[in-house]
Amino acid sequence: MKFTTKLFLSWMSIFLIFYLTVIAIISLFWGIRIQFWQWLLVFFIAGVLPPAFLTWLFYSRLDYMESEKSDPPTFSGQKKATLTFKAKSNNHYAEMLQKIDRNFIVSYSDKEACIVKFRTDSRIMSWGVGGYLRLMDDDNKVEAIVYPMTADSKREEKILLQTLRLLKSVLNP
Repeated sequence: MKFTTKLFLSWMSIFLIFYLTVIAIISLFWGIRIQFWQWLLVFFIAGVLPPAFLTWLFYSRLDYMESEKSDPPTFSGQKKATLTFKAKSNNHYAEMLQKIDRNFIVSYSDKEACIVKFRTDSRIMSWGVGGYLRLMDDDNKVEAIVYPMTADSKREEKILLQTLRLLKSVLNP
């Protein structure tokens, strides 16, 4: 299942739990009886439309993480770096993929193009960070691009810099 679908369903379930709690409290304290079609209508308005809107806002960034596009991202707010990679084996790409997989969530990898797309964990209060790594022709250099889900946040900018530092330490221990 795609990450965007999982995100939409998790947001929708949060809204559903909140909605059912409010309905239960209203029914208990005020004795108001709501018909089934009214429940469905209110749930659609309050429980489906807001998560759909939130997912739509970030869809291009979320979808890029899992797409087969090998070109670097062009999102606003991204940070770029060229990192050195000291491999201990002859298979540089496999070693890089293994190191990234230990510290991040790999959403797409392409051995032929030497590309790894990853993301950090997303939570309710933070959408996380997406990343793009490409092992350059010179086997000890890696092009790294990290981008936030919300580009206007100062907090996300700090998280991007922390992610780049973490990448540097992961690839060059």
